[in-house]
Amino acid sequence: MFSETSGSMYEEIERARKKKLRQRKLFARRITAIVILVIVITYLGLLLNDIRRFHNGDKPLITLKHETKEYDDGKVETYKSIGWLFRYYTRETIKDDEIAPFWAKIKMDNVLNRATIDPNLPQLEEYKVPKNPNKYNMVDGVLFLYDNTEEKNLLGTYKCILSEEDCEKATSQILNNDEWTNNYVEMDYIENRYAFILEYKSKNTQAEEKHYYLFDITANRIIAEYQDVRYSILQEEYQKQKGLIENNRFIVKKNDFWGIDEVNKGYVTNYEDYKYKFLAYDSENKIYKMQNTSNEWSAFEPIKRVYTTPIKENVDSIYIKNDKIYIVAYKKENYHKTYLLYNEEGVNVLTKEDIDDLKAYDKFLVYTKDDYLYVIDYDGKEVISSVHLYFTYSYSTVKPYKIRVLDNTLIISTPQEQKSTYLTDEYYYNINDWSLTKVRRNVQETT
Repeated sequence: MFSETSGSMYEEIERARKKKLRQRKLFARRITAIVILVIVITYLGLLLNDIRRFHNGDKPLITLKHETKEYDDGKVETYKSIGWLFRYYTRETIKDDEIAPFWAKIKMDNVLNRATIDPNLPQLEEYKVPKNPNKYNMVDGVLFLYDNTEEKNLLGTYKCILSEEDCEKATSQILNNDEWTNNYVEMDYIENRYAFILEYKSKNTQAEEKHYYLFDITANRIIAEYQDVRYSILQEEYQKQKGLIENNRFIVKKNDFWGIDEVNKGYVTNYEDYKYKFLAYDSENKIYKMQNTSNEWSAFEPIKRVYTTPIKENVDSIYIKNDKIYIVAYKKENYHKTYLLYNEEGVNVLTKEDIDDLKAYDKFLVYTKDDYLYVIDYDGKEVISSVHLYFTYSYSTVKPYKIRVLDNTLIISTPQEQKSTYLTDEYYYNINDWSLTKVRRNVQETT
């Protein structure tokens, strides 16, 4: 049987156990509170210490991560600590230092505000970007600027400022001396950041005005204005022609004349004065061809800034050989062209006059005079003996001569007749020393 004494002992033991449990819980709560208090005091102490360090120009006592974000007008450095950050702005747009909570975003992150930009340029106002799920080029007077990929990634938008909707991506200007035939080549982006925009005022009226703007998509502002623009390189891309520029330099018209400007990190600077009637870029030789107001032609090498002496004759082609510029030019009379070869100093280095059919190759040039073919170097010196031709130039499918280059061998073929099947003589020369290595007579060929 369970006695009263044993029952009383059990109750006392249970009370003691519960009391001990309560004491343990209370102790645990006190320890937790003390730990939390220590953490809070330590955190506040670190914060107060870092605030003092910040005002003294020091970095956080504990730096978990250091980040630097580059901008076109400077940089922003961020030092992340325990719950807060130090941020230092060294930009033209904003110069400031701040201690802020870890979720604080960079101030003026997408803003570029340079005092050096022409204050007379139009200022873009804030606008609401319309929805454009079908990726049209324009919606409600807003241009959508997509990249050239098949996905058409959006680079930015531009709101027409001179009219409700009369603006578009600019096309390249075509001049009289151009060999181009396509009048609607759209100017491509520069670095996927800058776009040439053509704005109209009073379009399709006698009072129509055209304004060509260079738009900085990143900074969302116009950074230059021109009368016209033209591309340097024509490129076929995704079955569409694009007008590219070269090394951030672009050909533009200002004050009724053409020149070269350059854009770099949001700045536009003049690279070559606006003083030319004609200006084009030779992408193969990386050189500009220019005509001044006196109708003289010259070439301009942009890296070393080398100019050739102006000449009166029309420029056929330009070459750079042995770090020197040579211009193949011509005179035209009664549909007949007479060629000349000018060096940088504007001196015709050819020893003969009234020559025909001048063609330039990598290491030599060839031309004809009367019924002889001549091969010369770029200083005008004859490198082989003249080769006799059986007939002079005509409109027949069989030409007076053919030129082939195989490795270091020059092969000159001189057909004997202007027939579909004919006999020809072949002369083989070693280009390294211009020695005659072989002659083949009466070789049968067919056109």
